[in-house]
Amino acid sequence: MKTLTITAIAVLALMMAGCKEEKKEPVQERVIETTDPKTGITTLRSYTIDDTITINGKLYNYSCKFEPVDTMPVLINSQGLEYRESRVSINIKQGDNQVFSKTYYKKDFREWVPADFLKTSTMVGVNYNYMKRDTDRSALYFIITVGDPDETSDNMAISLELKVAPDGSHTIKRAENLETEPLRPGLNIDPSEDAV
Repeated sequence: MKTLTITAIAVLALMMAGCKEEKKEPVQERVIETTDPKTGITTLRSYTIDDTITINGKLYNYSCKFEPVDTMPVLINSQGLEYRESRVSINIKQGDNQVFSKTYYKKDFREWVPADFLKTSTMVGVNYNYMKRDTDRSALYFIITVGDPDETSDNMAISLELKVAPDGSHTIKRAENLETEPLRPGLNIDPSEDAV
């Protein structure tokens, strides 16, 4: 019994020593923007969101892409900081059929965004609106946000809802119900419908 206790203590001591020597890597923060040290121009990070949605028994694949545009004039926000303009592309396919494909720039939202706000803003995000999906299973809903890219700015962002019907027809309006992430992967697929 004494040997077993000594052995257990020795194993615990080795484990503790091993833990002390194990170097923990610092937690990497998610990079949402980068600033060019030479020009001082800030660029928002690119990202793409791909997923599938079942509507009336048919499986639709969509892709939302957010990316900076270096061929457009630089934006100067309300604090005088320089940012690259950004754009949003949304593509929807049903099988091999291209249902919808469009790239949006901030000028495409002049009808919903005040002109003075638009001057110091750019596209700042895109995502699928899962909250709207819960209330209307007849179309695909996306949230496109126009705003000041500086998250410390007091200026608000304006979120717009893009509704795309299965035939590709679409409408845009100011967004009301905003929820853009599923609680878990695949939550947005209706299990009661057979995808074709």
